[in-house]
Amino acid sequence: MTPLTPAVPASGGARRRRRGATTLAAALSVLALAGCGLWQPVDTSQIEKATVDPDARVIRFAHQYDPAHPVESCGAATLRTELADDGFAVETYPSGQIGGEGETTEQIATGGLELGVVGPSFLGIWYPDAAVLDAPFLFTDVEQFDEATNGPIMEQVYEEMAAETGLRVNSTWYYGTRHITANKEINTPDDLAGLKIRTPDAPLYITSFAIMNGSATPMALSEAYLGLQQGAIDAQENPIPTIDVQKFYEVQDYLNLTGHMVQAVNIVSSERFVESLTADERTGLEDAMEKARIATRDCIVEAEQETLQRWKDEDVITVNDEVDVAAFQGLIAEEFPSQVPWGDLYLEIQESVR
Repeated sequence: MTPLTPAVPASGGARRRRRGATTLAAALSVLALAGCGLWQPVDTSQIEKATVDPDARVIRFAHQYDPAHPVESCGAATLRTELADDGFAVETYPSGQIGGEGETTEQIATGGLELGVVGPSFLGIWYPDAAVLDAPFLFTDVEQFDEATNGPIMEQVYEEMAAETGLRVNSTWYYGTRHITANKEINTPDDLAGLKIRTPDAPLYITSFAIMNGSATPMALSEAYLGLQQGAIDAQENPIPTIDVQKFYEVQDYLNLTGHMVQAVNIVSSERFVESLTADERTGLEDAMEKARIATRDCIVEAEQETLQRWKDEDVITVNDEVDVAAFQGLIAEEFPSQVPWGDLYLEIQESVR
């Protein structure tokens, strides 16, 4: 896990880094995405909160996921339990109650929140190298994901980001492995030709799917079901638990196991918050974060395995496990690193886990 105290930079040859935007420029970029006042503290007065010890120090934790999602039910729940003995009360704001990821990041940076879940692409607005964890085929499985996200390369990226932007990644949690659903089998890149694939609204997805011979169509997740039903889009890509919750199997015939992204979410705070903690409190937060990271990973892996088996047993959706994953990987390996500012970092991370 990335520690909360400064770490020694990774050994080895120096790597050229593209420096992120300045804190002010990054904040203005997020403001443009979020559409809210930069210096206005978040209003949480209308959000229902659990009863807490009045003497406890409150940590406000915001994320985009449903209360039943493992980020809340396993990760945040673990933080709440573990930190209670250290005199903290964790108040969570799920389902985007605070706003989108841009707004969440802004509120962390300006002191309106202590913790939030921020995806790598959004964190990359503040510090470009942080977006690397949203790259396709960076990892092939959860073991490689764990090794790299808790290893020295990403540790150094996060230390540099904290020094430049004031944002601190306290932990990196597994979100799931993304696959493509469609009304036909997707076995090779040729099968993606002409398909409009719903993706999150981040440029990195457009770049990745263009290389893999697809056509990314950015769309809010809440609109994807209707888009598939009405034919506005032909396919979508998400981790299995998300596909299950959104019931995409009702409007798609095939789950194609492309595994094109083993995805992370970052648990982010400000350096100001970390520096306000005593040494014992920092240690307690580090320990709680590590337990929450493991709990979230295990919950999601279990959900992926159990859901996939249930779909096969009950014939909910045809599971295509004959995908030529190597063909997709080959296209990405050939073109992707040259199309992003952190291509050298992408290759370095891949090499470190192979």
